[in-house]
Amino acid sequence: MALHEFADFIKAKRITGMSCGDIAAALCHEFGTARRGFSERNVRRWCAEQGLVKEFCPDNRLEIEIAQSISETGSSFGRKMMTGYLSAKGLKAAEGRVGRILRSIHQPYHTMRQQGARNLNPVPYNAEYMGHKLHVDQNEKLVMFGVTHVMAIDGFSKKVVGHSTMPIKNNLIIYEEVY
Repeated sequence: MALHEFADFIKAKRITGMSCGDIAAALCHEFGTARRGFSERNVRRWCAEQGLVKEFCPDNRLEIEIAQSISETGSSFGRKMMTGYLSAKGLKAAEGRVGRILRSIHQPYHTMRQQGARNLNPVPYNAEYMGHKLHVDQNEKLVMFGVTHVMAIDGFSKKVVGHSTMPIKNNLIIYEEVY
């Protein structure tokens, strides 16, 4: 591969923290665009062969960074938001690792998220006895034919307790016949 000729240049740039794409652009700028093999993919492959991959962030350092981030942002960040926050701080870590560490570090919030109480569909109402709450529903699909149908359902027993069909919606008729 043609990149062996530029090993010192690439190593110096990689040690300073430049990405493979930036190194490929610097190679083209410094040594001319007519040379083949200066693509980002070739530079990445050559760096991998030479062992010049970016430094892996160990779990203990990631744990410390996440703990500091929790103290900065509060406890509401999940794995996706925390991964983005860490990425903005310059620390790249996979979502799975961040989620695993969040589970171990921040137990109360994790159990709250795991129970998913806020994700459950809430019960619209709770009727404690017959006649406690009344659900009134109106079918307006028949309006184009001149028919409006209104029915009342008991919230406790789920039984129809009244209904009325009329040509035009009339609140007085609904009140008299349904209630």
